[in-house]
Amino acid sequence: MSSTPKDPPITITTETSTVESTKRPERRRFFQWHEPGASKEEKWLIFKLDWFLLSFSCLTFFIKQLDQNNVTNAYASGMSDELGFGPGNELSWMNTYFNAAVIIGGPFSNLILTVVRPRFWLPFCLFTWSFFVLFLFKCNTAKEFYALRFCVGLFESAAWPGIQYVLGCWYTRSEIARRSGLFVMSGVLGQMFSGYLQSALYRGMDGRGGMPAWRWLFIFDFILAIPVSLYGVIFYPDTPETTTAFYLSEWERKRAVERMEQDGRAATPALKFDWTVIRRVAGSWQLYVFSIAYSLWTLTCGSYVMQYFTLWLKSTGKYSIPQINNIPTSLGAVNFIFMLGTGYIVDLVGPTKGRGAVCFVVGCLWTFCFAVLTVWDVPEKLKMAVFILCGCYGCFTPLLAGWVNSVCGGDQQLRAFVLAFMVSLGQAVVIPFQQLQFPSSQAPEFTRTHGWLSGLVFVVALTVFTGVGIDAVKRVVERRSK
Repeated sequence: MSSTPKDPPITITTETSTVESTKRPERRRFFQWHEPGASKEEKWLIFKLDWFLLSFSCLTFFIKQLDQNNVTNAYASGMSDELGFGPGNELSWMNTYFNAAVIIGGPFSNLILTVVRPRFWLPFCLFTWSFFVLFLFKCNTAKEFYALRFCVGLFESAAWPGIQYVLGCWYTRSEIARRSGLFVMSGVLGQMFSGYLQSALYRGMDGRGGMPAWRWLFIFDFILAIPVSLYGVIFYPDTPETTTAFYLSEWERKRAVERMEQDGRAATPALKFDWTVIRRVAGSWQLYVFSIAYSLWTLTCGSYVMQYFTLWLKSTGKYSIPQINNIPTSLGAVNFIFMLGTGYIVDLVGPTKGRGAVCFVVGCLWTFCFAVLTVWDVPEKLKMAVFILCGCYGCFTPLLAGWVNSVCGGDQQLRAFVLAFMVSLGQAVVIPFQQLQFPSSQAPEFTRTHGWLSGLVFVVALTVFTGVGIDAVKRVVERRSK
């Protein structure tokens, strides 16, 4: 069984060589995908995990965000005009029914993952929600959209917390931030691709089969999900303790378990679902702290900014439908850069002190963006720039997920429940807030409801809480336990 050797000592002869010897390893480490000194066998194990585990995770989240964003693209590409949507806040209610289902489904789905193999449960959920997406193309009334959006959200709720849970079973603290970032970035690509797909369908499929282009979008989304579901059933590796993946050797399976033990996150023995689980989870500080953090993030309504950006472009009357679908994807590109960059920085600086500092810096930039949108009466170029820069919001989700995976240790049920519950609570608090402060009928200024101002308040609160609050609570808990 191989071990991870340390770098050999360096002989230092001059003051100049001292500086060089301390700087070079750090400079190299930023571009390394593994821990320095990892053996060839361990690198091969991580490569397999990245190829099979991470690839299915990314493809699933890509489909999830594609399906979550398709309603907005369809709404701006003819659906609202054809069906007479707008005055009744139909788009906001579609979001509300979707979020209500996420609240119900998320915690139960993640607890199911502790007893049902992920390679069966997650592909099943992916196929089922995509099946409901398919039937959106037949909808002609708002109530039909509401019912199907609820069904989509119920099964789609398994994707984010479930995959983050499985990633935390395989990757160490020093590896998880970058992988979580890549995973969530795939969702950003899904948002962007939804805009490009709707734009392409508008040019090439509008009127085909007697249907407008926005209806074809839902059909194509379902077709894309089928091969991803099959790929997951065949190649997803479950967890290190239960894996039967044909591409992992016996040594690699044992080494995967040892890696978690060496990281201080060895899996606890399988536990029954009884009152001890509730007592243990309810008594944990992680449940409350990360639920508050994620709720503050959702209350900023940052995940809807691309939607508001789209509605603003449409309200100006200056842009064509393909432009209305394509321009907001630039926000996704900023999201992509921030997720990748912050993941690397956290792994480089160290998960102990890196996450809080990164959240604070990004939060300050986001505060500036919301401050400009609160003022609103600014030059159009500045407004477009801050809409695009709001893409920095997305890095908070992988940072928080990696944080949970790090601090919950080997308690699989605690980790699974916290990841799911914080998402459910976040969706629960944002439902009334989004309806009251950001109703689609008031877009994009939200002047009467003071939407941007209220969002700014929560951006500031999120910045302070994640920047210094979480680490402060953790230190207090550790001090008391000692």
